[in-house]
Amino acid sequence: MTQPQIQPAETPVLAFPSLLSDVELAYILVMTLAWVRAHSHEIPGFERLGSYFRFRSQSVEQWLGSLDRLFEADHVAPLLNVPTSWVYANADQIPGILRLGHYVRFRPAILQLFLGGSQVAQ
Repeated sequence: MTQPQIQPAETPVLAFPSLLSDVELAYILVMTLAWVRAHSHEIPGFERLGSYFRFRSQSVEQWLGSLDRLFEADHVAPLLNVPTSWVYANADQIPGILRLGHYVRFRPAILQLFLGGSQVAQ
């Protein structure tokens, strides 16, 4: 006697959730949770749901170019084969820069295009 096969539920699976939590966004931005909450009104796609801070993933993705975790200066320095101090001093000349207050982060997709020699990133 054969057992009937169980079919998986017919629910659509989203590649990304439609809302990101403040913890998820802090991870992506490489920032503290306190910073994300304090600057939430400056971040695209911010929604307040009672005491919860949520961000529309589509708005964040448009702002950042992707939902990949950003690079810090100490991650970028070895990629460019320069000291971290040079990255900070010349950050505005490096493609993909994102200034978050006095913090400097870099969009990985744009930086990788630049490192690959793409004219688009320059």
